[in-house]
Amino acid sequence: MTFDIQSAASLLIEARSASRQVQPFSPGPATSDDAYAVQDAVASRIGAVGGWKVGAKAPSDTPNAAPLFANLIRPSLAEWPSSSLHMIGIEAELAFRLGRDIAPRSAPVSREEVWASIGSVHAAIEVVDTRLADWKNADRFWVLADNQSNGGFVFDPQGAQQRDASFADAAVRLIIDGRTIADRRGGNPAGDPRWLVEWLVDHCARCRGGMRAGMFVTTGSYTGMVFVEPGASVRAVFDGIGAAEVCFP
Repeated sequence: MTFDIQSAASLLIEARSASRQVQPFSPGPATSDDAYAVQDAVASRIGAVGGWKVGAKAPSDTPNAAPLFANLIRPSLAEWPSSSLHMIGIEAELAFRLGRDIAPRSAPVSREEVWASIGSVHAAIEVVDTRLADWKNADRFWVLADNQSNGGFVFDPQGAQQRDASFADAAVRLIIDGRTIADRRGGNPAGDPRWLVEWLVDHCARCRGGMRAGMFVTTGSYTGMVFVEPGASVRAVFDGIGAAEVCFP
């Protein structure tokens, strides 16, 4: 048997439409390209993409990418109904916003073009959710196909001007219900996330149809993933950059 991209996309679309979790089938996606094909099939049928998430477990790893659907991107201060989520995972992240379009192409996008296109950097919170039953034991390519468990994205609308300095040691605080649970410098497993931005923009230009001005690239958690309960209020602060806040009534 061969993996059926359209059947996988239909399963994930059904999960989103019915607000329920589904059981992945076998054979599932066997490569990241399989997972990306499912992502694209889902996006083509349910709505516009307003940004991308990118991450890597170490500076030497190959990153992975997933779309952020436009209807799941909200400015801070945001209210996110807890009843719409199967779980509430929280990640404090830095997100970079494009100030100009990146056209699709076959040739690589240069580092210079990437950074000429970036307009601002923003404090952000990724809301982590899953459409997959038994998420913790799900195959990693199924998780990637499910937009790498993205459930939502909240950003500081002000942002800051893009800087040349490294973000590897960015100072971050994660505050839940008024209590600081993380206060550190750095923490992104990929190190300085600028290389992730460069990889993602090139990936989208060559493989995903380009990017539009206004899109975000969010680059992985500085504080790990923290689970919160319904009713929680969460604030992520990056010194010198900004703060994002979301509550889950």
